Amino acid sequence: MIVTLAGHVDHGKTSLVEALTGTNTDRLAEERRRGLTIDLGFAYLDAGDTTVGFVDVPGHHRFIHNMVAGVAALQHALLVVAADDGPMPQTAEHLDILRLLGVSAGTVALTKLDRADPARLAAARAAIDRLTAGTFLAGAPVIETSTVTGQNVDTLRDRLLGAARSDRAPADARPFRLAIDRAFTLKGAGLVVTGTVHAGRVSVDDEVHLFPAGRAARVRDLRVQNRTARSASAGDRAALNLAGIDAGLPARGAWLTAAPDAGHDRVVMDLEVLADRPRPVRHWTPVHVYHATTHATGRLALLAGSRVAPGERARAELVLDAPLLARRGDRLIVRDHALERTLGGGVVIDNRGLPGRRRASDRLAAIDAVAAPDPEAALEAALALDGVDLDAFRRLWDLTPAALEELSAGRDATLRQGRLVSNERWRRWRDALAGETTDRHRDDPALQGLRENEYRAEVPATFRGALLAELVTAGVLEQRAGRFRPAQHRAALSAEEQSLLARLTPHLDQPQPPSLGDLGKRLRIPLAALQRGIKPLASKGELVVVNDKRVYLPRHVDELAEHARRLAAAGPFTAREFRDASGVGRNVAIDVLEYFDRRRFTRRQGDTRIVVSEGP
Repeated sequence: MIVTLAGHVDHGKTSLVEALTGTNTDRLAEERRRGLTIDLGFAYLDAGDTTVGFVDVPGHHRFIHNMVAGVAALQHALLVVAADDGPMPQTAEHLDILRLLGVSAGTVALTKLDRADPARLAAARAAIDRLTAGTFLAGAPVIETSTVTGQNVDTLRDRLLGAARSDRAPADARPFRLAIDRAFTLKGAGLVVTGTVHAGRVSVDDEVHLFPAGRAARVRDLRVQNRTARSASAGDRAALNLAGIDAGLPARGAWLTAAPDAGHDRVVMDLEVLADRPRPVRHWTPVHVYHATTHATGRLALLAGSRVAPGERARAELVLDAPLLARRGDRLIVRDHALERTLGGGVVIDNRGLPGRRRASDRLAAIDAVAAPDPEAALEAALALDGVDLDAFRRLWDLTPAALEELSAGRDATLRQGRLVSNERWRRWRDALAGETTDRHRDDPALQGLRENEYRAEVPATFRGALLAELVTAGVLEQRAGRFRPAQHRAALSAEEQSLLARLTPHLDQPQPPSLGDLGKRLRIPLAALQRGIKPLASKGELVVVNDKRVYLPRHVDELAEHARRLAAAGPFTAREFRDASGVGRNVAIDVLEYFDRRRFTRRQGDTRIVVSEGP
């Protein structure tokens, strides 16, 4: 078990650790000279079957960032209060930070008992009760101690060892992450990094990756709670001897991970503003953000309203100047840049950096979906929206591929374009597109079809093309010249258009119709006038313009496309093979194939072509 000490400056945290373990955690010369803890200090209490690790944190308000670096949710808190002072400002701030970081178990040590008379002692106890009321320390044991006389030090030691023996961190199947708080070299061993394992498990000979440097290393050896070990798990304090990383590369704030990770510069969190903050938190407030040992600056963007009052909660997005390795469920501390005090903190709920306007309703709905308490509920909520990007969902929830497959199995949903989409919702979108197509052509008989981007139905653009293609395949819609219309729909022709089509059809009703120039001569229509007359007939699907010299009736284009499909079934085909199969001339064959290329029905590969779509 790891014990994190917290409390006001000069309330005896370091002396208490030394009395419990025999180790002075003030390792820096400046700390010893000033009698003030500046950086994190570490010590261990070894009782044979049980080891308790102590993280001694600074109490001075100027070193709050170092205090935050020493705290993790799975730790046991030891709140230290001097009997002669009672709780002080940093006592309250440290308790707020412990609570915001998710610490849920602890003990209170009332120190300097030798300096307080009974009245002072009673007042300190009453103040502690008021301070801890409503927190995880409400009702926790308060052990009165003196490092000068040794009074009750053994009692406190027994209390912590007992808590350690009953403390068993739950199994954690998430990928390994460790927050680095120290890095140094040992002669004959090389680089050693120390820190708290925040998730997963790491073993000797595992490959790990350094964030943010992006370098890989191998775990040569490791120690857990100051003992040699083969592996370390979530909640452990570990020292890893690494091979493959330069000695000067890691620093406090870096992380070791199981796989490479670029981090996240936009993180959505459920923010709690501390009740004693002197003023509301405003949208776009500049802040300092603390995540384990990592510190970043950025802006606090509120997702609703323009301010949050002290003591209230709100959803906010942190827009960071440098990425954090923050996962869903991680705890963050936010400090006010101007006031130099803790503003609040909370839990990360989304690190996907969703695109779009920050307060757009669909974006907020996507965030609400993953704010569910567990991945099963989150997947169900996301399926009610526009589908689930399974890879992003797996990364957000730190799921293994097997866990994700089990979670998504048996649902009435289908994987479409990398997203799991509810079948009911897919049917609803398809019906909406089919209905809109029918309604708009009924209301406007002259309508020449709808392009994909002209639909008004609330159907995600990501899926619109696939849905329309499915409707065409099912025979509900037909597609001509990039427009969709109800099957068998014929846009109304004007009397002039009907007359021209009637004159053209006898000449065009063949696999190799004459060129437009020849048509104009036969019908005694000037070429420019003929081209103008053909344009609306083509847009209404009555004719197909292959190029500026040649038009076809649609059924003959379909016949030529079928020849191409048959050839392609045996492999790539040449223009000569297409000419021979279709019975048209060489120049006509090339004109038709180039039209097919433009329609992305065929694709040219040197002197041959392949079929790449269902039809032109």
